[in-house]
Amino acid sequence: MEDYKQLPINFRRLNDGKTVISNLANIFHVLPNQKCLEDIFLHKTCSDKELLEVLEHKLFISSTDDFESKVQLTTSAFSKGINKDLRSPKLIMVVPTLRCDHHCSYCQVSRVNADQEGFDLSKSHIPSLIKFIQEIEKPPYKIEFQGGEPLLAFSFIQEFYNQLLMAIGAKNFSLVIASSLSLISEPIITWCKGKNISFSTSIDVGKRAHNKHRKLNTKDSFETVLANIQRISNKLGKDKIGTVTTVTNDGLSDHNELVDTHIALGLRGLFVRPVSSYGFAIKKQAKDLSIEEFMQFYKKLIHRILRENLSGHTIIEHFLLIHYKRIMNAAGGTYVDLMSPAGYSKNSVLIDYNGNIFGSDEARMVYRKYGADELIIGNIKSRKYDLKLSEHLLQHSFNDDIPACSDCVYQNSCGSDPIYHLQEFGEPIGDKSLSRFCELHKSIFDFIFELIQSTEHKRILDRWLND
Repeated sequence: MEDYKQLPINFRRLNDGKTVISNLANIFHVLPNQKCLEDIFLHKTCSDKELLEVLEHKLFISSTDDFESKVQLTTSAFSKGINKDLRSPKLIMVVPTLRCDHHCSYCQVSRVNADQEGFDLSKSHIPSLIKFIQEIEKPPYKIEFQGGEPLLAFSFIQEFYNQLLMAIGAKNFSLVIASSLSLISEPIITWCKGKNISFSTSIDVGKRAHNKHRKLNTKDSFETVLANIQRISNKLGKDKIGTVTTVTNDGLSDHNELVDTHIALGLRGLFVRPVSSYGFAIKKQAKDLSIEEFMQFYKKLIHRILRENLSGHTIIEHFLLIHYKRIMNAAGGTYVDLMSPAGYSKNSVLIDYNGNIFGSDEARMVYRKYGADELIIGNIKSRKYDLKLSEHLLQHSFNDDIPACSDCVYQNSCGSDPIYHLQEFGEPIGDKSLSRFCELHKSIFDFIFELIQSTEHKRILDRWLND
């Protein structure tokens, strides 16, 4: 192309000196260095015709004659990306009790003791709960029970399941019970068999860190969760149990133990994240672990997992995969944290033990710590709710016009979390240069572009997309 016009781009220099560029269509390309970027977009002196053809195909540049049509293609792709997030299904979370038998050092919601009264959602509110779910979302519904420890209120879960089954039929919903599994029993497993019910649990990085931070009076929470994962896998199937790993300072040297533990249990997936800074966790563990420290751990973990895949043992790390899906515009990439506008209330909703309705689990955490009544968008008990109360926060979560987001190369793959920034900075936009949320996700995206420079690694990530 002897003469061409530039379409809007964002760019970022990677640690290896390469420069990644992106456009409104959420298409990426990696240039060998910043000089190449300047030659193409600033001076228009690039003589590499093959590269220019690739950039034209990816909507970074255009011939003069074709410029208007390329602009239309770019803006159309941009609007489709937003529309895909807007139309993604809603995760509905229910907290049947705030009671818990664990004493976790990084608890975000200030749980109460297992024998304490007055912290359970009454079964009498199940009809109102089901009606609310039917009004805010279309089937099939994905419903997750959180806590506290949901198994302390297992009779509520049973009654909810039975009433929902009668109302809409088994094919129109699935349930996930997020539990430490310390209270799992043969009767519970037997009741769940053959039903569209699965479990999510936590395995922290190594026995030492798990038992230190996820405390049971018996001091064996790690051994207990491993034994009960095995029981669920054996009796319900390996697809009925998933894990989430919280990384703290105490687990930074144990990435191999984490992988070995999952392999020994026959689990094919992990979801690994740094300790949350929401709610009460902010003053406990989150401030002690920097994103830089987490990323040093995380890179070693991912390289170990990639080696397992290269040796023929398929194991997937889903936090990385979600970010890769966002970059690749792949199906299944509608992760609540990585949406613009934010997933708050439009892609998630939580009903607390007292009937209060929140637009996300994180909003519940912030409310519990700070008493921010404006985060409550209704109550099941009073049968009054107004999802429009979330509009103010959502209006501030379009990252195409937010300072430091609008010119970020990952803008259209990333999201904007108004609840995090409301907690950290007192308003929903915040200072991105100081944002832990921003630093984490940019670091993950950077890491992906480092990884896919290897043909072998890219092949593995592409295989994960279809797994």
